[in-house]
Amino acid sequence: MTRFIGYSIACLFGLPLLVGLAGSILPAVGLMPQLAPGNGLLQLFQDPRFWPSILLSIKTGLTATLLVLFVTVLTLVCAHGTRLWGWLMGFMPPLLAVPHAAMAVGLVFLISPSGWLVRLTSTVVPGLDRPPTAWVVPDSGGWSLILGLVIKEAPFLLLAAAAQLATINVDSSLKIGRTLGYSPARCWSRLVLPQLYSRIRLTLFIILAFNLSVVDMAVLLGPGNPPTFSVFLLSLVNDPGSRAAASAGAVLLAAGVLLVIGTVLVLEVLVAWVAGRRRESGHRGKALNAFRRLGQVLIASLLALSVTSMVMLLVWSVARRWRFPDALPSQWTGDNWLSRSELLLNPLLCTLTFALFVVVVTTASAIAWLESERFNKVPKLDWLWYIPLLIPQVTLLFGWQALALLIRADGQWLTVAYAHWVYTLPYVVLILAVAWREFDPGWNNAAAVLGACYWRILFRIRLPLLIKPVSQAAAVALAVSVAQYLPTLLLGAGRHQTLAIELVTSFGGVDRRVIATLAALQSLLPLVAFIAALGLPKLIFPTTHQSNASA
Repeated sequence: MTRFIGYSIACLFGLPLLVGLAGSILPAVGLMPQLAPGNGLLQLFQDPRFWPSILLSIKTGLTATLLVLFVTVLTLVCAHGTRLWGWLMGFMPPLLAVPHAAMAVGLVFLISPSGWLVRLTSTVVPGLDRPPTAWVVPDSGGWSLILGLVIKEAPFLLLAAAAQLATINVDSSLKIGRTLGYSPARCWSRLVLPQLYSRIRLTLFIILAFNLSVVDMAVLLGPGNPPTFSVFLLSLVNDPGSRAAASAGAVLLAAGVLLVIGTVLVLEVLVAWVAGRRRESGHRGKALNAFRRLGQVLIASLLALSVTSMVMLLVWSVARRWRFPDALPSQWTGDNWLSRSELLLNPLLCTLTFALFVVVVTTASAIAWLESERFNKVPKLDWLWYIPLLIPQVTLLFGWQALALLIRADGQWLTVAYAHWVYTLPYVVLILAVAWREFDPGWNNAAAVLGACYWRILFRIRLPLLIKPVSQAAAVALAVSVAQYLPTLLLGAGRHQTLAIELVTSFGGVDRRVIATLAALQSLLPLVAFIAALGLPKLIFPTTHQSNASA
């Protein structure tokens, strides 16, 4: 039974990946004419938006990823071991929990010509009584999108790097380098970063794949003519006559992401050779405190930008009257939450229904898989969980949508929930895997000697001792489900109006106060989940936490 459950989970997870790829490839090559007639590649190449959208996606995706890596390295070099580092580690998890769409809306409210930064500037610059026209958000160059991707994805890579620092004993490496006369920056570049990069490479590739194929942030922050390639494909898939072109584009997008990742792997060899030659030179470098301070100011500015973007959502959601160039609203109200309860209630209930279902099923599936792995009934398949994180959502979802249309499953609640489960399970398994595999088997053996059965050991020993990582994994599952825009849009057939769907589709055409309220509500759900993940374990198992603290 254990082996059956383990392999069933693997099949339920892996089968949609194969179906998604097949469902995109077959229409692209003309093997599903009843659903996607015509030559997809020819239609795609004849569209005047094709090449501009590809170039824009390459520009925004690669630039944002390079800046994310730069910000992460700069933070490690300039902030590690300082008070700023403690602030960053405290703010990063909540920022990481905020959905991409909500972060994008908050950023628009902050940096647009009528945003809060311009309003604040107007208090010290006389004559600025109208929004400036020197720039617009979104801009045609995609720089607003790049900024949004950087402030949203940098915490992801930084937390991944921080988690690996203990495994390479960074403090000892820095002390050895300083003893030999190297500057702090040289100690990081010569001793720490070569060890760290190999451990965060896969996380960087996930960020790269996301930046090249993101949809919701590109709709909110990216230009409209031309749009990014993924948004361009989304417009094609909604046209029955262009579905073959959309499928062909989805396959090209996946191939392009793999090509870029392969190019990065090749460049790594060149960078490693150059770095090796620089290490052999023996140059110690100079400790530049001014550079370190400048880096800390830049990092603190990005952190402030992220936090202020979230604050703007709350401010706009309780503003009754806020005329430009006032720095703060002249009138405040709670009617945006109370009087629009019907507008908020239905998306909230729909979002919570999916999220709570996914949390329960995903957490149970991850525990069942790891238990099967613990008894050696299934092999370790960590590579499997990374596949949907590396393949663009557009590529898989176009295939899933094609199959759902053929079997008349589109728009069904379980179809959408299944897609949420597929995209949530990798995070939960990977979060729980370390704690589950490192759990001391002596606890299980002692309970078994005393006559406890398997289920009693699991629910009275193993889960209470692992309640903290389980709670954190459940909070991540809820956050991932709440943020799912594209799976709900393409598989829901317009029948499931979640907060993510309402926020993206209503942006630009509804009162800014309504948009802010939707975004704030979407952000509050994962934040409440993470707060509960920190507090509930202590309430449910106080004895366990007291024992862990004493140990």
